[in-house]
Amino acid sequence: MRCFIGLPVPAEPGAALGRLPLPARARSVAATDLHLTLAFLGERSGGWARALWPALAGIAAATPAFDLTLPAVDVFPRAGGRVLAALAERDPRLLALHGAVWRVLRDAGVAAETRRFLPHVTLARLPAPTESNPVPGPWTLPVREVMFYQSPPEQDGYRALARWPTGTD
Repeated sequence: MRCFIGLPVPAEPGAALGRLPLPARARSVAATDLHLTLAFLGERSGGWARALWPALAGIAAATPAFDLTLPAVDVFPRAGGRVLAALAERDPRLLALHGAVWRVLRDAGVAAETRRFLPHVTLARLPAPTESNPVPGPWTLPVREVMFYQSPPEQDGYRALARWPTGTD
């Protein structure tokens, strides 16, 4: 199965982001699929994934709930990109959560990501490279749970296979 670990976007901020105008021919991401990816895992077996879940549950429980600021919506990862995204601040709490998840993944034999972590929520895919035209926010993403997602190749949409609440505020 194709899978990843992420932070879901709750209904209220998802609806606010969904009201933004999109460029012509943009393919919007369904509100129920909005998320911030912490780690993309690619193709993995269900047994391998389930073996990670106790450690991921522990990380979520040890992470106090927090609010993440999304200061702007713009082309991602830079001008000329083909994704429209709500860009997230590189908040120390988010970076700590990201680092903890990757420590578990490295212990499980997953090769570390070579690109810098650029936290964002994909809102739409664009048909062609697009110039930057930032829409200022801010929007708030409440971080209250961590989820393990499956991205089925035969259908649109992601499926939450496991979810773990963060600790209290």
